[in-house]
Amino acid sequence: MKKKLIPVLIAVMLVFLCACNKPHDASFTDTLPYDSKSGCSWVARLVSGSTGEVGISQTYRADETYALMGADGVIENVFTGLTPGIAIVRLYYVDASWDGFRSTASGVAYYEFEVYDDLTINLLYSEVELPDTY
Repeated sequence: MKKKLIPVLIAVMLVFLCACNKPHDASFTDTLPYDSKSGCSWVARLVSGSTGEVGISQTYRADETYALMGADGVIENVFTGLTPGIAIVRLYYVDASWDGFRSTASGVAYYEFEVYDDLTINLLYSEVELPDTY
């Protein structure tokens, strides 16, 4: 009985391992609050030390998703893989006179992606520090 049970258990474990492996996405989409009257925008920067690279396209749309926070719309960020590896991206909420330093940004969003050889991506970690104005 035990000899027959071991191959069955191994087969069941392999099925579960294969079933849990979800396919990677061609892109990742996220939204951030945006107030068009503030004169600020979200500016993307690839963090030094990244071994991969992602492209980002940003689209503004009027939306009430963040209306309770005082935002009149959202910035939709679509990330796509460009170079395989780990890509770390920061988006800074800044005005036109920003000096380029993180400490002077009003807010920051942090994303960490794994970009695969076929340029599909997987979000590993994200964190958003919203501006005090929200």
